[in-house]
Amino acid sequence: MVKLAQCGDRAAMAALYHAFAGRLYRQVIYPSIADVALAEDILKETFATAMEKLDTYTWNPAYGIFPWLARIARNRALDLHRRRQRESRGQGAYRDMLDQLAPSASAERLLSEEQEQKLLRERVRLLLGRLNPRYRQALVMRLFEEKSREDCATELDIKLGTFDVLLHRALLSFRRLWEEEEIRHDGERSEE
Repeated sequence: MVKLAQCGDRAAMAALYHAFAGRLYRQVIYPSIADVALAEDILKETFATAMEKLDTYTWNPAYGIFPWLARIARNRALDLHRRRQRESRGQGAYRDMLDQLAPSASAERLLSEEQEQKLLRERVRLLLGRLNPRYRQALVMRLFEEKSREDCATELDIKLGTFDVLLHRALLSFRRLWEEEEIRHDGERSEE
């Protein structure tokens, strides 16, 4: 069956799927993911990868193809865990950065909460206008429109990793502009 699948026989690949999908799901994927929907996605990715790389597989009569498929499944699950960790770290860092952009205590004393919010929105709008258009688009889509990273990457027609880099650079650029504004405002206040 493996040889037939390596020659492009779709029925043979379907037979391999039916023979091993349940076992891979129960023994390898679900124990490491513990989320039905994600585990099913990993199972699909496992067989998609297996179809792509089947020509690299060398038949081993002692073990069969299951260990090879299990390694692919474990790698896909590990990729998911790494991606989640990166997203979690990245989102935490972005939240921290945005929290640091809150107005100073002296501004809170001088302005009512409504005026302060209006001022903050206006400052953000002006600073966004000074950003590179691509950076502005990434920030607006992700932070204001609250689109998923995947949707943003798709809409911009770039890879997910490229979008992550773009968003990171956009946030750094926005922060730099914000800090420059703070320094300028502090200078103006000290002159008064």
